Amino acid sequence: MVFWFIVEHTMLPIFFLVLLGFFLDKKFGMNVKTLSKLMFYLIIPSFVFVNVYKMHPDASSIRVIFGIASIMVSSFFIGTFISWVRHYDMGRLQVCRNSLMFNNSGNLGVALILLVFSHEPFMVNGQTPYLAEATSVQLLIYIFQNITVNTIGMYQAGRGKLSTRKTLGAVFSMPVLYMLGAALLGRFLHYDASKMFLWPIMEMSASALLPVAMISIGAQLSQTKIQWLDKDIWLVSMVKLIGLPILGLIIIYAANYFRPGTFTAVSSTVFLIYCAIPTAVNVALFSIEFDNHPDFATQIVMNTTALSAVTLTFFIFLGSVLFM
Repeated sequence: MVFWFIVEHTMLPIFFLVLLGFFLDKKFGMNVKTLSKLMFYLIIPSFVFVNVYKMHPDASSIRVIFGIASIMVSSFFIGTFISWVRHYDMGRLQVCRNSLMFNNSGNLGVALILLVFSHEPFMVNGQTPYLAEATSVQLLIYIFQNITVNTIGMYQAGRGKLSTRKTLGAVFSMPVLYMLGAALLGRFLHYDASKMFLWPIMEMSASALLPVAMISIGAQLSQTKIQWLDKDIWLVSMVKLIGLPILGLIIIYAANYFRPGTFTAVSSTVFLIYCAIPTAVNVALFSIEFDNHPDFATQIVMNTTALSAVTLTFFIFLGSVLFM
């Protein structure tokens, strides 16, 4: 039931948008760089501001940051090792790191957690006793990923083509950092941002992230020589979808061994699902923006997204068996 629900309500809409972008480009010859500018100067900044401003994670979930940071640092070094073995250039190295470090926690993760913890086997007598804690943990993961992918991820993507100085200049020229700072400041000062005249514009722009991002990826795929059997793409995909969830399990058990209670049953399950979520769409968007192996990044995003319909279902089931 979970498998078909994920396919029907998550994967099919995503792939429909990708196909739409693919055929729109074939018909009209879309400018992917223009779509990229729209994403980076309007949609992503609005998305970051609205979601960071509105999120209120439970303070007890902060301990999960340890796990998130651990899996991201491990992914960084795994990506570095893969790149060394496969003799990648600097650009591919950074794409490989980003592909492993950053997940689609916004578009897919939040909706997935709401779905999973609202259905069997996580329901008890028709109630959803685990949903509130699971949502709180996922929102914390989402905020952490949102911040890091739009700072570290953007820097690494630019670093694949530019010097450190030019990369930092490019990152700090993007409005997303300033919108992130504004959202955090607004929350700290308890300012009601929803009263601003720009708020409806930012909400509408934020809601356009998924369709515009996937249409952009579809257009990029249309202009890409797709290599279905590229072993580098499959290597990164398998490490992402199978290797990292296994590493996540090791982190959960190690953390609870050295400090019992670091991960509760619910947070363990949510964290395992997080580790199994496919590569973030932003990874492809960054590569397009900085012209850093966009074909490689786009195919990894699509490959991991397609395969995750199977791997995610397995790890959701495994989490229910091991922790709940």
